[in-house]
Amino acid sequence: VQSRQCRRSEHYDPPPHFSARPAMRVSCIAVIGATAANPISKVLDLLHDLRGKVVADGEEEQKSYESFAKFCKAESTQKKFEIEDGRNQVDSLTATIEKAAATISELDSKIESLTKNVKANDNDLSAATDVRKKEHEDYIANDRELVEAIETLENAISILEKALKKGSSLLQAVSNPEMKQLMQALSVVTDAAALDGSDKKRLSALLQAKEDAEFTVGQAPEAAAYETHDGSATILDLLGDMLDKAEGQKADADKAEMTSSFEYNKLKQSLTDQIAFDNKQLDAARKGLAAQREVKATSEGDLETTQKELKEDIQSDSETHDDCEKRAEEWDVSMKERAQEIEALDTATKIIKEKTGGAEGQAYGLLQVTAGTRASHDYAGVLAQISSTGKTAGDKQLSALAVRVKAALAGTADPFGKVKGLIAEMIDRLEAKAADEAAQHEFCTTETAKSTEKKEDKESDIESLSAKINKAESRVTQLKEQVANLQGELADIAGTDNEMTQIRQAEHAAFETAEKDYSDGVEGVQMALKVLRDYYAEGSFIQAPATSTHSKSSSAGGSIISILEVALEDFSKMLTEVREEETDSADKYEQEMEEAKLDTTAKSGDVKYKTQEIGQLEKAVAENKDSRDAVSEELDAVLEYLSKLNDQCIAKPEPYEERKRRREEEISGLKNALEILEGEAVGFLAVKTVRKHA
Repeated sequence: VQSRQCRRSEHYDPPPHFSARPAMRVSCIAVIGATAANPISKVLDLLHDLRGKVVADGEEEQKSYESFAKFCKAESTQKKFEIEDGRNQVDSLTATIEKAAATISELDSKIESLTKNVKANDNDLSAATDVRKKEHEDYIANDRELVEAIETLENAISILEKALKKGSSLLQAVSNPEMKQLMQALSVVTDAAALDGSDKKRLSALLQAKEDAEFTVGQAPEAAAYETHDGSATILDLLGDMLDKAEGQKADADKAEMTSSFEYNKLKQSLTDQIAFDNKQLDAARKGLAAQREVKATSEGDLETTQKELKEDIQSDSETHDDCEKRAEEWDVSMKERAQEIEALDTATKIIKEKTGGAEGQAYGLLQVTAGTRASHDYAGVLAQISSTGKTAGDKQLSALAVRVKAALAGTADPFGKVKGLIAEMIDRLEAKAADEAAQHEFCTTETAKSTEKKEDKESDIESLSAKINKAESRVTQLKEQVANLQGELADIAGTDNEMTQIRQAEHAAFETAEKDYSDGVEGVQMALKVLRDYYAEGSFIQAPATSTHSKSSSAGGSIISILEVALEDFSKMLTEVREEETDSADKYEQEMEEAKLDTTAKSGDVKYKTQEIGQLEKAVAENKDSRDAVSEELDAVLEYLSKLNDQCIAKPEPYEERKRRREEEISGLKNALEILEGEAVGFLAVKTVRKHA
C-alpha cells in the first residue's frame, strides 16, 4: 500500500497552501532509500562469497585429486609387481628352454652314438656268428673223418694183434681176407685230410710192399719190406703211431672247438648284453628326448604368452603413468590458477576497502545535518548485534569492540563515521585472520596429504621389498635344501660307486684265481688222461719175459680214466660258468656305473643351476635389503616431519572447522551491524535530500 501511495505521490503537485504533502514525500523517500543497497558493500560481499566458493571448489578438487593419486599409486604398484613377476617368469622360462635345448643336444648326440654302437655290435655279432658257423661245420667234417680213421686204425691194430697172438707171421696176417678188406679201408683212410703226409707215405709204402709180397709166391719178403725206410718201426708200430696222432688231433680239435665255442658264446653274451643295455639306454634317451622337447615346446609357448602379457603390462603401465602425469600437471595448473584467482580477489577486496572508503562515505554515508533538524537515531540495534555476536562466538575482541562503539556513541559529535570505522576495521582484521587461518589450513592439508601419501608410498615400498626379500629368502632356503639333498645323493652315488668298484675288483680277483685253478685243473686232467690212455690203450708185439709177474691194471686204469673224464667235464663246466658269471658281473657293473654316471651328470647339473640361482637370489636379497634400509630412513624422515605437522596443525584446542565457522559468524554479525548503520544512513540521506528540495 505504501509503495502504491509513494508511486502516486511522485506525480502529485500539491497546492501551495497544502502543507502536509512534503511530510508525506519525506516518508516515501525514506522508505525507498531504506530498501536500496550499498553497491560497494554488495561487491565486497560478492567477492567474499566468490572467494569462499573458489576455496571450497579447491578443497573438493584436492580430495578428488588425492583419490586419483592413490589410484595411480596403487595401479603403478600393481603393474610394477606384474611386470617384475613377468620378467622373472621370462628369465625362468628362458633358462628352462636353454637347459632343455642343451639336454636335447646331449640326448641327440647320445642317441646317435648309441645307434652306431648297436649297429656295430649287431654287425660284429653277425660276423662272429658266420665265422663260428663255418668253424663248427669244418670241425664236424674233420671230426667225422678222424672218427672213421680212428675206428679203422683200431680195427686194423686189433686184427693184426690177434693174428700175431695166434702165431701167424706178419705176411700171413696181412694176407688174411679180413685184413685185405681192412687194408682197402686203410687206403681210403690215407686220403683223409686229417692224417699227416709222412704217415700217408709210410702206410702206402708198406701196403705196396704187401702187394709185392703176394706176387712172389713161396718167397718170403725181406725184412725191409715190413719196415719203414728209416728202419724205425713195423707196420703195427706205424698204425699205432697213426692212431695216437689221430686221437691227439681229435682231442686237440675237440679242445679247440670247445674253446672256440666258449669264446664265441662269451663274445655273443657280451655283445648281446651290450646291445640290450644300449637299446635300454637308447629307449630311455628317446623318452627323455621326447620329454625335453615337450618341455621346450611348452616353455616356448608359455614364454611367448608371458612376453606378450609383459609387453601389454609395460604399455599399460606407461599409459597409466602418462595419464597420471597429465592429470598431475593439470592439477598443478588448476591449483596455480586457483591461487591466482584467490590472490586477485583478495587484492581487489583490499583495494576497494582502502581506496573507496571516502567515496562510499560521501555517496552512501551518514550526512551531517544542522542542529535542530537532526533526527534522533537509535544505535541500540548496532550495539545489540555486536554484543550478541561476541557472546555467541565467545570472542573477547568483539566484546571490546562493543565497549569501544558505546564509548564512541557517548563521546563523539558525529558517532556514525567512528562506529562504522571501528566495525570495518574489525571486519578487515577478522577477514585477514580468517585468510591466514585458511592459508595455514590449506598448508596443513596439502602438506599432511603429501606427507601421508609419501608415508603410504614408503610403507608400500617397504612392504613390497619385504615381500620380495621373504620370497627370495624362502626360495633360497628351499634351493639350499634341494642342493644339500642333491649333494647328499651325489655323495651316496659316489660311495656306492666306490663300494661297487671294490666289490667288482674283489669279484674279478676271485674270478682270476678260479679261472686259473679251473684252467690248470682242466689242463692237468687232460694231461693225465693222455698219459693213462696212452699207457692202457697201447698194444705190444714183444712178449714179456717168463720171469715177469707184472700185468697192466686195465680195469682199474679204466675206472680212473672214467673218474678223470667226469672231473674234466666238471672242471670244464665250472670254468665256463665262472667265465659266464664274470661276463655277467662285468656287464652289470658297467651298466650300473653308466646309470650312476648319467644320474651323477643330471644331479650335478641341477646342483649347478640351483647354485647359480641361489647366488642370483642372494644378490637380489642384499640389494633389496639395502633399498629397504634406504626407504626406511626416508620413512623415518617423513614420519618425523608428519609428527611436526600434527603438532602444528592438529594439536590445537579448537579444530579449524570450528574456528572457521566462528570466524564466519563474527564477520557476518559485524556486516549485519554495518547494514543497520547503512540503513540509518539512507534515512538521513533521504531527510537531507527532501529538505534541500523543500
